[in-house]
Amino acid sequence: MRNFTCLLGLMLCAAAGASDAGPAYTDLAGREQRPLACAEHKATVLVFIALDCPIANRFAPELNRITEAYAARGVAVFLVHADPDVSAEAAKQHAAEFKLAAPVLLDPEQKLAQHVGATVTPEAAVLDATGARRYRGRIDDTYESFGDKPRKEPTRRDLREALDAVLAGQAVKHSETKAIGCFLPKLKPPAEEQRP
Repeated sequence: MRNFTCLLGLMLCAAAGASDAGPAYTDLAGREQRPLACAEHKATVLVFIALDCPIANRFAPELNRITEAYAARGVAVFLVHADPDVSAEAAKQHAAEFKLAAPVLLDPEQKLAQHVGATVTPEAAVLDATGARRYRGRIDDTYESFGDKPRKEPTRRDLREALDAVLAGQAVKHSETKAIGCFLPKLKPPAEEQRP
C-alpha cells in the first residue's frame, strides 16, 4: 500500500508540473529556489538556523559536510532563517562567517517552518520525492538535553540516518527526535488584529 501511495504522489507531482511546485524563494545568491517542489530531488532537507543561536551555529561544519556528501545522491539541502527580523544583509554576513555551503532562504512568515512543524533552531526536516515529511528533529545527539555539555562526538547521526533510509526506500527508524536549541520567534499578528 505504501508503494502505491508513493507512486500516486509522484504521478500527481509530475502531472501538476512546476506551477504546483510550491512557493518560490530567492536565496542569498539571488537564485530562485523551490524547496517544496515535488520529485525534483530524491530527498529535500530543510534545516532551520538562526544568527545568534550558539547551538545552531555549532552545527555549521556538519551541515556543510551533509550538503556535500548527499548532493551527488540527489539530495537538496536548504538552510532557513524563520525569524522575521533577520534581514538579507545579516543573513549574508552570517552565511559568510560560518561558510555555509547550502542555499540560505529567508522565511519571515514562517511558512516553511509551519509546513514541516519546526519550532527550534537547529531543527531539520526531511521530505521525500512525494513531498511527505519523513523526518523532523535534531541533526545528531551532540546535545542530549538543555543545560548538558555537548558531546565531543555524537553517538547517533539522526539526519544522516533518516536520509540514508529515504534514499534506500526504507522506513525511517526514528522519524521524530527532540531538537535542542533556540525557539523560533512567535510571529506578531497583523496590525488590524492588534487593535483592541
